[in-house]
Amino acid sequence: MASWTGRSRGNVLGYKIVVYSLRVFGLSKTYFLLRAISYYYYLFAGEPKKHILRFYQDRLGFSRRKAKALCKENFYLLAQSILDKIALAMDLGKEIYYTQQGEDQLIRMAKSGQGGFVFSAHLGNWDIAGNLLQNLDVPLNVLMYENEEEKINGFLQRIGSKPNFNIIPIKEDMSHLVKIYKHYKQKELICINADRFLPGAKTITADFLNGTAHFPEGPFSIVNKLKAEYTFIFAVKSSKFGYKFSATKSQKADGQIHGIVTDYVSVLEEKVKQFPAQWFNYYDFFQNPS
Repeated sequence: MASWTGRSRGNVLGYKIVVYSLRVFGLSKTYFLLRAISYYYYLFAGEPKKHILRFYQDRLGFSRRKAKALCKENFYLLAQSILDKIALAMDLGKEIYYTQQGEDQLIRMAKSGQGGFVFSAHLGNWDIAGNLLQNLDVPLNVLMYENEEEKINGFLQRIGSKPNFNIIPIKEDMSHLVKIYKHYKQKELICINADRFLPGAKTITADFLNGTAHFPEGPFSIVNKLKAEYTFIFAVKSSKFGYKFSATKSQKADGQIHGIVTDYVSVLEEKVKQFPAQWFNYYDFFQNPS
């Protein structure tokens, strides 16, 4: 069974072509280029295509025909989300805007002077929220795997594509835990995607879309041990240039890790059903990690 490896797909040439188009033709016309690129990827995607089609049919109950249509849309929206992120970071995304529901919860948590944790997932454009939310009074730190090719990272840095948040890279030596604690004690916000884990990591099971899925135990354990405040956020594409940002009512961890996981999975399941084409996990999500 295929599992998530912590590595992203793509190559430097592809990024160079898209960035060149963005600079010369602008965001809207580059979308046309992405449609061709994403369709080509759909034709030859192999394992990712197989797993997302199975997800749509087995977990969401769509017909084979509907699943194929959603898969094509999914690849196109993923390409758009990457482009939108780059455009914002390069200050070339003036057309991009967002509406919000519950943003006040995140702002309140940020201004409370206590710090806190923000959980999200690989659904929608989770990291674009960090670029869109400019009215936070405290730094936003994003915990992520160093999963992109070094050449791609180097290219994006050279063209000035830098996110408006601090990145905490996940290390095998667990040094990221020290940084998380440090930023939390500095009353800052830490954003964590809690829907993926690497082989060998501790997991916790939960009922998800009529099945049993495994989620990383670490993020929830950290919040629970610190008895920190937390919320769940998502940023999904709602129109050509528009995103809909949502944040749940913030809560304080009370020592019951399973309660946090259950709440997270419940919100994630609702979002997947609302925006199935924006589920960007291309592996057997329900496999047993053992």
